[in-house]
Amino acid sequence: MSVAEEITLTADRVRAITAEILERSGMNTDDARIVADALAWADLRGLAAQGIGKLPLIVRRIRAGGTAANATLEVVADAPSFARVDAHRAWGHVAGVRAMRMAIAKAKATGIGTVVVGNTDSASSLGYYAELAGRERLIGFAINDGTPLMPPPGGTTRVVGNQAFALCAPAGKHAPLLFDSALSAISWTHIEELRDRGEPLREGLALDPSGRPTTDHAAAIAGMLLPMGAHRGFGLALMWEVLTGVLSKNARIASAITPLAELAGPQSVAHFYLAIDPSTLMKYDEFTSRVDALIDAVHASPPAAGVARVFVPGEQGYAASARRERDGIAVSADRAREVAAIASELGVAWP
Repeated sequence: MSVAEEITLTADRVRAITAEILERSGMNTDDARIVADALAWADLRGLAAQGIGKLPLIVRRIRAGGTAANATLEVVADAPSFARVDAHRAWGHVAGVRAMRMAIAKAKATGIGTVVVGNTDSASSLGYYAELAGRERLIGFAINDGTPLMPPPGGTTRVVGNQAFALCAPAGKHAPLLFDSALSAISWTHIEELRDRGEPLREGLALDPSGRPTTDHAAAIAGMLLPMGAHRGFGLALMWEVLTGVLSKNARIASAITPLAELAGPQSVAHFYLAIDPSTLMKYDEFTSRVDALIDAVHASPPAAGVARVFVPGEQGYAASARRERDGIAVSADRAREVAAIASELGVAWP
């Protein structure tokens, strides 16, 4: 098959190719597997920009020196329920998973665990980390700051990132509640996906580089994203910066954070991870039954005209993941071409 064609890969093949490419790029086996699982998780949910298509960028950053292939995370402040970590330029998935595992361990010991990480890259799909806590019978919360994308209300320059975040709450008879979002009215990734599918960008979501409203994909990516809920979204984004960039003691915060595309320099992103053990307050089965009741209440709402059924956050993502586990993950021709080129350079077999 020509690498110019769209191909379909199993999730295990995505993991295997990713891990092998990263190991040959200098990453240790454990960290390579962390990244591989996170990319497959995104691809299974149709978040293609955060899936295997991101692999060439990771390799380019490692080669250029912006990301350290084998960074050692350093705990620079520690308490029973709280820690601050310097990631020393570790890739975002590596820093994120290791930090959330620390938060999980603290939550199991004390009821709640929080870990703030500085000096890393974007963690990509934050739902992955929140779900890691959910798998351990905990409530999970994850935030990262990022490249400035949003102006303040009435402003015309980028001040803060759209501050991706996610929350996960395990349930009993239902799949977990998983809310994975950002504080802009639309994410950069979503604009890229609309562009790639040839779909329009609605009004009221973005400004061009001059601060004028735009519906052009390229102008929106070059310009600014508007916060959801106007001043409310911006206010939360600013407070998310306190929990990430400020608490982490990052060298760069808010508008000083650099884009991932500046390959040779540290991006200087910060993350915040929180895990809560509900069994500290009640029996775990009681907690999950209460979450189930909340989900049932949402499902019981009669659908509006033209709506087939009502969903809770994360429900459609879990269904999509199950379909792609069964049927495979479609990788677009452009993304296949990029990954195939990196695989060829490193002697990794490509389908």
